Amino acid sequence: MAKRKRKKIHWNIGLVIFAVIFVYLLINVVLFLGKKKLSVYKVTEDKITNTLSFTGIAFRDEKLAEASQSGYITYYVEEGKRVKKTGTLFTLDKDKKVQEAFAEQVEELERKGKVTDDQEIQQKIADYQSIYSDHNFSDVYDLKYDLKNVILNLNEKSMETVIQAVEQKMGSESFQTVHSPASGIAVFYSDSFDDKTPEEVKNSDFDQTKYRISHYNTSDKVKKGEVVARISQDENWTIVIPLSEEEYRMLKDKNQVSVRFVQDETKASASVEVKKKGGDYFGYLSFDDYAVRYISDRYLEIDVTLDSYKGLKIPNTAIAKKRFYQVPVSFLSKGNNSTEEGFSVRSTSDDGEVTVEQKNYKIYKRTEKYCYLDPEEVGENVVLQSMDSDKTFLVETTKSLEGVYCTNQGYADFRPIEILTKKDDYSIIENDTEYGIGRYDFVVLDSTTIKENQMIY
Repeated sequence: MAKRKRKKIHWNIGLVIFAVIFVYLLINVVLFLGKKKLSVYKVTEDKITNTLSFTGIAFRDEKLAEASQSGYITYYVEEGKRVKKTGTLFTLDKDKKVQEAFAEQVEELERKGKVTDDQEIQQKIADYQSIYSDHNFSDVYDLKYDLKNVILNLNEKSMETVIQAVEQKMGSESFQTVHSPASGIAVFYSDSFDDKTPEEVKNSDFDQTKYRISHYNTSDKVKKGEVVARISQDENWTIVIPLSEEEYRMLKDKNQVSVRFVQDETKASASVEVKKKGGDYFGYLSFDDYAVRYISDRYLEIDVTLDSYKGLKIPNTAIAKKRFYQVPVSFLSKGNNSTEEGFSVRSTSDDGEVTVEQKNYKIYKRTEKYCYLDPEEVGENVVLQSMDSDKTFLVETTKSLEGVYCTNQGYADFRPIEILTKKDDYSIIENDTEYGIGRYDFVVLDSTTIKENQMIY
């Protein structure tokens, strides 16, 4: 078989140039595809609020009233209404006969003169009609008890008359009258936190599956020693919240916080105190208002606002750092023929002659102690002369400042910023800072995609 001859590639200058150009283009395409794209961001105003959500346990300044004997209870104060100290709170009888006798005496007083509030009765019926549903027929029983409590809610003078009449008819031993231990708002329930203080709360108390509560109404049978009424004495109350270690640190230095009650969007101010007990952390929110609004609630869902910041919103990716000269404010001065502040630059010639020249360097940031200058503008080995003394200062100390690259002028102009707070991917910065940025300015979205003073368009 005849052997096939290989064709030789004849290289010439044109082919070499083509190969070089091809490789160059290929490298640039790869670099372009792998390079981060330059994008700009329009600065807007926004507000960031640091909020923590909790389910807290409410404690009030309460006096508890217990059943002095087993039997049937009749309340003479409507739940949620105020009762005076030593006012008639409820009666107890063993077989309901006394309760019926009380009702008869009330009817007798009614025939002689008004002792009940017809307008309040009508309001109760109107409220019931507004929420009535065939699917919630049990509400009828709530209406029954409400009306019964209103009818029996006599003034104290009428109550004394009724009690005396019933004692004469049934005997003073047939029932017991219990008076209110304090002046305040009356509610009728007993739960797992009777006689418990905020300081005694444990982490397990926040498990609502273990919570037990008993509500009482007129005609209910109760046992001796049971808590059947509680009187909330004032508007001072406390909510205990469970904290993580991080939340404990966040609240540790706070004295006051804003609280939003989730169920009705009500907002209130509360003083705050935090404590560590063993390995657990707790917060204690103290209020001086709205105790009556939530008087029947033991567990409350709340949002606690730690801080609220309003300013300019920028992405965290836009933030860059740049080093500036740090110069004491005391070296700022005004020249003889200038009203503007500047710096007196001291120079020494080769033959030892000293001259002082006033220069107005751009101040990028100023605090009570220092000014910050651009090293590129100032240069190296610059000595400043104080105009008030013989002191001099060699400009060499630097400090990094955070800022963004503003693109308003078509190039990357570094502008220092004052960060108020950071949250997620954005920061809120102070508005109208000296040589900073303002609303609707354009900044580079990703500071790593550009260099300072680089032209953009």
